[in-house]
Amino acid sequence: MRYWKSGIFFLIAFLIQTSLLNMINIGGCTPNLLLCLVVIFSFLYEKEPYGLVWGAVFGLLYDICFGVVIGPTPIALVLTAAAVVFMRAYSNIENIVSMWTISAISFVLYYIVNWGLLSLAGIPLGLGYALSKSVWPMVYSIVVITLLYMIMIKKVVKHHNDRYFI
Repeated sequence: MRYWKSGIFFLIAFLIQTSLLNMINIGGCTPNLLLCLVVIFSFLYEKEPYGLVWGAVFGLLYDICFGVVIGPTPIALVLTAAAVVFMRAYSNIENIVSMWTISAISFVLYYIVNWGLLSLAGIPLGLGYALSKSVWPMVYSIVVITLLYMIMIKKVVKHHNDRYFI
């Protein structure tokens, strides 16, 4: 995949996240599409840092348009992408359980980093409250990541069914 194609994915996710997604919420929560794409691109593409680059760009754009302070979202997305790349080295990208595990860890990391940066900026928000409000969006996001993974793994791994599993 090329940078411009992955950039189109992020642009579409940004536009959907900021405009249409509130109409299709479940139980009052919506997935974080930018975080989903950062995780899936960082997990599937080893050599190209699509998640890192586009996460920083669209995280900054998100903070400029909708954030209280500018900076926490791109920093949290970049650190999450770096953590996914690190965890990817110890997992099998063809195993969906690895994807779910790394997704859950990366979501918790993202919310903790974002909470910490917002706390440093002077926005009073308790960590327990922030994490308790992120459980259902995290579950919803893992469903979105699973759908993206099922579609994108076919393009990333050639001859997926020709593997010998022991």
